Amino acid sequence: MNYWQIGTGADQRDYVKECLKYGMAFVGDLRYRKLLRESVQLNDCIILRKGTKIIAAGIVTERNGRFKGDASNEDDDDKDWLHDIDGWDLPGYCYVEWHKYESPIKVKGLAQRAFCRIGKKEIIIRAEDIIKSTGKCKVYDEPKRTEKLSDDEMLSHLIKRGLKASVADKLKMTLEKIRQLAYYYYHECGDDYWKDIREHETRSFLIIPLFLALGWSEQQIKIELGVKDKKRIDIACFKRPYRRANDECVLILESKGFGQGLSYASDQGKKYAAHFENCQVVVTSNGYCYKAYSRKAGQRDFEETPSAYLNLLRPRKQYSLDPKVAGGLRMLEYLLPQT
Repeated sequence: MNYWQIGTGADQRDYVKECLKYGMAFVGDLRYRKLLRESVQLNDCIILRKGTKIIAAGIVTERNGRFKGDASNEDDDDKDWLHDIDGWDLPGYCYVEWHKYESPIKVKGLAQRAFCRIGKKEIIIRAEDIIKSTGKCKVYDEPKRTEKLSDDEMLSHLIKRGLKASVADKLKMTLEKIRQLAYYYYHECGDDYWKDIREHETRSFLIIPLFLALGWSEQQIKIELGVKDKKRIDIACFKRPYRRANDECVLILESKGFGQGLSYASDQGKKYAAHFENCQVVVTSNGYCYKAYSRKAGQRDFEETPSAYLNLLRPRKQYSLDPKVAGGLRMLEYLLPQT
């Protein structure tokens, strides 16, 4: 039996929930996919790590005639959802029968790498104890395949919703420029340098260009708008040109650095929206992925689960992790000035 440890992302971006929910471990980097594909064997032991803590431990298991794979071609594999875990492409996988304590445990000696072998005896003993002393985690059905969404479909939909036909070509060019830059950040910079692409860059070079192309004017957009308690909203969009004491903010967006996830920003945005009763949607974005939370009808509170999701590098008609959540078309509706 071999012993392995696998990370679950970093910097407000983790895949713990998905790993445990679907009974899997997955990686994205080519070198780690190769290691998993060539070296992991049935009945090996894997530790699920977050930072310096063990989240769970498990045994590599077989399911539907296989125990590992590499969904490198999303068109030929039923695991296209692995290509978009809130923006991150993680096609290398194996099935794991997870076990876990009630709470994560801090352990010395865990390597801070995405995927590697374990050599320390103390860590191996702890992993074996977790497996022996706890029950198996429940496994849920994997997300279903989602439909692709073309630029032409998006533009046609937006025109029906009020986008001026005269600016459709400009929007198409803007989408292409955003994708080129986002692709450069993702593939050329590498995850070791994503932390250097901070929210000021994603906001300036990826988010604001999209908003302007969708029809918002500079006068309607307020960047780092101050609110109570000396807090600042990253981007606030107004129904009319901004003036001090203007309460007609209809959209709030919390921008994140390129390497950060979207799950931790929505609560902050919802708190800001409490100052603006006309704000109907809170959006989080790392520059190429957008997740929206709409206000509950007739209430001050916002929905807990996403209302829509769009990955500009991989547009889909539904949210990859939950096809019941609306996809790119609905997300673009939320981003229109008519919001």
